[in-house]
Amino acid sequence: MTKIYNWQKIYSAYSSKLLGICRRYIQDIHTAEDIIQDSFITAIQKNHQLKDENAIFAWLKKIVVNNALQHLRISNAHTFITTEPSEIPDTPSAMEHPLLEEKSAFIYDFTHQELLSSIDSLPPHHKSVFNLYFIENYSHAEISDVLGITVNTSKSHLLRAKKSIQNYLLNHVVNQNTPKKKTAQVLIFLGFGSLLWAQTFKSKFSEFSISPSRPFEIPESTGLQNNGHAPSFKTHSGPRFLRKLIIIGIGLLVVITGCIFFLSQQTNSKFQNMISHQNVSTVEEEKRTDIEVHDHSSSVTGSEPTQNEEVTMEKKNLRTTEIQEQKNSSISLKNHHLKSKDSLLESTPQKVIIVKKIIQRDTIYVER
Repeated sequence: MTKIYNWQKIYSAYSSKLLGICRRYIQDIHTAEDIIQDSFITAIQKNHQLKDENAIFAWLKKIVVNNALQHLRISNAHTFITTEPSEIPDTPSAMEHPLLEEKSAFIYDFTHQELLSSIDSLPPHHKSVFNLYFIENYSHAEISDVLGITVNTSKSHLLRAKKSIQNYLLNHVVNQNTPKKKTAQVLIFLGFGSLLWAQTFKSKFSEFSISPSRPFEIPESTGLQNNGHAPSFKTHSGPRFLRKLIIIGIGLLVVITGCIFFLSQQTNSKFQNMISHQNVSTVEEEKRTDIEVHDHSSSVTGSEPTQNEEVTMEKKNLRTTEIQEQKNSSISLKNHHLKSKDSLLESTPQKVIIVKKIIQRDTIYVER
């Protein structure tokens, strides 16, 4: 069963931090707020993917970052798909030791706003890699999958991003009044200056938040009530239910068609058996009549038929005529029924073979 969440309450609790995260990628604050709104709507529609309620912030953060990156890719499609050969370092040593400047900017203590300005100075593709690597703790392989670039291109973007931020901070932020960090000076002296990058940006932006300027607007299409509770999130139940009905309907149609075909075959078989039985009975009755006539003719051999015998012969002739008429009537009824059967079932016509046996009757007269 899908868990019901109070999304208005969740928005109030996490939207400020999520907007701060989105702001590192998107410089325009209004666009960033739109992305936050869209991210919460996506979360409502896909809340069945949330397995652990305690991990809801990390889950929402991932949705926000993905939506921000998607916005950057759409807005700067040419920048993301084009890789300049000059951006890719030729040797691994250039990747392992990207900064060769003797003077590091991170001996100074910067505010989060100053660091944010340095990030804003980067082009979108460098900004995305820098945020993902140093603040979101992504590896170059993961960045390659997310942004659709090669690992070497990701490393090249990171190298250029670090140089740009270093130059920006030294040229636009550092002055005589900028405080210095003694710990950072010691680390740089010992050769651990590269560790300062992730430490500096993570510590400054871990609690960075911006309050949204408008409340969470829940569209009616999400199925939420005005109080912010999601009753059941049946986002895809309509199409699924329709597909089930279609499958059930097709199954019933196949079963009904099979039953009709089976019954029609049974009825046709019974009718054929009935016609065959009638034909056999008629033939047997004709044979019996012929035998009786023949026996009677044999019995009167050598004598002239009497008046009674002539009456008997006439009766038998009438009986033979009646049998022949019954046979013809049965054949006509059979043909009529077969034509009706073919027109109703529209199936392959049945072949009916009618065997007529004509018995020639001879009358023998014996002169006295």
